[in-house]
Amino acid sequence: MGVIQRQSLKFTIINFIGTFLGFLSVIFIHSLEKEMYGLFQFLHSSASLLIPILGLGIHGAIIKYTPIFEKRNASNHFLAFSLVITTICAAFSILLVSGLYYVLHPYLSIYFKNFKETDENKYTILLLGVIFLYTAVFVALAISRYRIVVPDLINSVGLKIFLPILILLYYFKIITSSGFINIAIIYFILIAIVLFIYVLKLSNHDSKPRLNILNKSEYKGLFGFMFFSSLNSLGANLALRMDVVMIGLMISKEAVGIYFIIQVISNVMDIPNKAISQITSPVIAKSWVDEDNNNIQNIYQKSSIYGAIISVFLFLMIYVIWADIILLMPKGKDGLTLELALSIFTFLGLAKIVDIVTGVNSNIISYSKYYKFHMYFLVILGVFNLVLNYLFLTKYGLVGAAFATFLSVIIFNVLKHLFVYFKFGFSLQKLPLLQVILTGVFVFVVMLIVQPPFHPIVNIIMKVITLIILYAPIIWFANPGGDVRNQLSQILKDYKTYLPKGISKYLP
Repeated sequence: MGVIQRQSLKFTIINFIGTFLGFLSVIFIHSLEKEMYGLFQFLHSSASLLIPILGLGIHGAIIKYTPIFEKRNASNHFLAFSLVITTICAAFSILLVSGLYYVLHPYLSIYFKNFKETDENKYTILLLGVIFLYTAVFVALAISRYRIVVPDLINSVGLKIFLPILILLYYFKIITSSGFINIAIIYFILIAIVLFIYVLKLSNHDSKPRLNILNKSEYKGLFGFMFFSSLNSLGANLALRMDVVMIGLMISKEAVGIYFIIQVISNVMDIPNKAISQITSPVIAKSWVDEDNNNIQNIYQKSSIYGAIISVFLFLMIYVIWADIILLMPKGKDGLTLELALSIFTFLGLAKIVDIVTGVNSNIISYSKYYKFHMYFLVILGVFNLVLNYLFLTKYGLVGAAFATFLSVIIFNVLKHLFVYFKFGFSLQKLPLLQVILTGVFVFVVMLIVQPPFHPIVNIIMKVITLIILYAPIIWFANPGGDVRNQLSQILKDYKTYLPKGISKYLP
């Protein structure tokens, strides 16, 4: 677990800094231009949905097939190999997607009242989809070499700095709406180039793709895995982004902006899960190749316990400070009431807790020989989420979208958990999870009483400090899983390496 701990720790630190910047942007900047912010997120989400379609799952296959190229001493050809396969898939898929779009165009315009927005930006969405595809490939190549920090710093944290600047440029009328979109496209192209350079520097690479590294049967297995990986990613995107896309299609860009403000803040809860998921992907893939089931079981249980501890704390923290967040927002808070924010966040937050508590079951299934079943679950999830969003959005608006996501995530993770248990015999530790949940319920009830009457920033600080004082000691003494204290001690030691000697010498 050494490499997992180190990379996860660094990833978490970087992401909390980025999230703090995003938090400030959501409160003070993004709310100034809900329409353009909503348009950006609509284009971004729509283009992201194209990644698994355009790449036919290549970015998912990269992590699974890296160990095979390494065993054959051909890892220096893997970058060129991946780019050739990616380009072939993209060219084929663009032709296919374009044909389907024009065939389905009349029907889409009937069922979605705001489909005009998509039609007017179809070329932008397609271009962004291609850029995002190559970006995803470069990120996957970095992850396959156990590097998740720098790619995320470039790809995700960078966006949290860039987007507020772009919004302000438009707000002060320095750029037009077309300039807004063009600058965004240039930015994402630069990000892809920077990631490509980073991957080049990770190890030696040969420009020859060496397509004969795999034989015919292995190519058959590769394209088969890519196909199912593509459906996996498509289903995952449907689960994660369909609510945003559907809101844009069925309500308005302004509604997307309101919903995404809440979603961005709730995404703080994704940081630990994202770190663990990314860094465990190559470890689990290698463990399957080495038939090291004990290591997979260990990762499965620990990721669940530690994820539960952090996600419950983050849920409580965000929930209790929402009233102060609303007060801090400028005039852009129009339409975003405390009741609406809490209703949407509750469903989105609980969905994230469910996803984190059930551990890295997606990675376990996806890199096993039964990877097809993950696709089956995701297809069910995608269809279910699409239908639920359509039904609940019509009746309950933005809260309905959040509730649809919550129900979809529960069903998806129950299916994965049962499969992992009955097929592989991997199980979660129930008592530690129960301890964390009960601790969360107790602290939640107490925190409802804590309502300081000061300035919102002072209130936020007081509430967070109170929450830590209540939550941390209970977790420390309960010691869920029997190893939490040791891990916390190790984390403190790791943090000491980033602090000046004058400060670190006072830490245990």
